[in-house]
Amino acid sequence: MGPALKNTFSWSVSRDNVLRECPRKYWFNYYGHWGGWLREAPRREREIYVLKQLKNRATWIGQTVHDCIARTLQNISRGVPVLGVDEILSITRSVMRQDFRHSRSKRHWQNPKQYCGLFEHEYEVEVSDEQWREAAEDVDHCLRTFYESEHFGRLRETPPAGFLEVERFSSIYLDGTELRIKLDCATREEERIAIWDWKTGKKESDAGLSIQMGCYALYARKTYAVRLGEVITRRFDLYRGVLYEEAPTERSLDEILAYVKGSIADMLALLENQEENRAEEERFAKVERRDVCFKCNFLKVCRPNLQISQPPPPVPGRNS
Repeated sequence: MGPALKNTFSWSVSRDNVLRECPRKYWFNYYGHWGGWLREAPRREREIYVLKQLKNRATWIGQTVHDCIARTLQNISRGVPVLGVDEILSITRSVMRQDFRHSRSKRHWQNPKQYCGLFEHEYEVEVSDEQWREAAEDVDHCLRTFYESEHFGRLRETPPAGFLEVERFSSIYLDGTELRIKLDCATREEERIAIWDWKTGKKESDAGLSIQMGCYALYARKTYAVRLGEVITRRFDLYRGVLYEEAPTERSLDEILAYVKGSIADMLALLENQEENRAEEERFAKVERRDVCFKCNFLKVCRPNLQISQPPPPVPGRNS
């Protein structure tokens, strides 16, 4: 048996988003679940760990689209021929049907990393057959938008050596703190690095996007040792078929660095012991708002007496 995993502190855009939404949710997501995958884990830790893996319909749509595109780009980067879009959509729909069956039968409680668990099934939220069909149709729409676009055509013509990263966990360090990064795709175009990011949300929102794309630019500059002028970010809104292309500036990145440093300080201030990354649940306040609680994976362990007696407010579309 190898050494026990250690919960070390790091920063990411998603981690910052969770803290701003609800500190107690942040604790569940990054501390309370720790060790819940072990066979001998206490019951509550196991429950938190399983609940952490749940997806709502919007995140399920986003993850399905991202996984599909990632497989295609990985194949292109290896010189493997790409399937036709109709075949890709058919395979993806079959995967979604399997996810749905596993979730409805609660198989995710056996192995939440292997089997999909959907928030709506776990909390018995009333969802019509038409709403489930709409989720699958949204995936079809986003994928057709991607595969029929000139931007995919550009990626398809990229030589294998031009692909730098596809959905790979990476990191850089800021004053000794690890910043975790996962790019949807990075390619080299002549003398510049292009960072690609796919968005699938129905709700149009710029919240947090400048931080996210700025962190990607910082990562690319440091990792690939290029000047900032040699980095370009492309955010492809697949629901609307719009590509947003930006060239980051030194000023914008300085502002983002200042924000990240402040966010790191906020996170560390909540810890019982910063050197050991030890966090006590009581130090993380609950945000008791129905619009937040009724879409939170951890509702049943955080506020067990609060029942979802009606469909929760609409969840925002995936923007990560």
